[in-house]
Amino acid sequence: MAIPSLIIAGIDLSIIGWLEFSQRIEPIGGSTTRRMANGAAFKMKHWGKHRITLSAAGWVPAPLNAIDYGQSFEIELPYPESFRIGEQLPAGWSQRAAPWDEKFVTDQAGVAMRLVWPKMTVITDGPIKSSDQSATRSWELVCEEI
Repeated sequence: MAIPSLIIAGIDLSIIGWLEFSQRIEPIGGSTTRRMANGAAFKMKHWGKHRITLSAAGWVPAPLNAIDYGQSFEIELPYPESFRIGEQLPAGWSQRAAPWDEKFVTDQAGVAMRLVWPKMTVITDGPIKSSDQSATRSWELVCEEI
């Protein structure tokens, strides 16, 4: 299966620019764990969003330096997320346009699932740049859903 480009604020980053690329999506939210008198725990959750971390080897692609990080923007992720058939996308997410909208697959255990290439509006402070003694460069963009 081919991999779509990473699109950040309308800038299409080809696969050449991020051969060593990773995408991480983690839940964040306003929640606390409370305890009852008998010690049993329960969670109180007021809101939930996602933090998206994009990282790659090499220099920061030059077009990313031109983005106004004081404003929110849209990202279209290159790797799919899996959902149960009929399961709704998280609030604030949409799916990329065809041919990268969604695919239905069945795993080895016979469980049918839906793969969705997510698109969402995020905020960030901009790319974090790294280098080491061997002059190896890398960058990371940590975004949060609005």
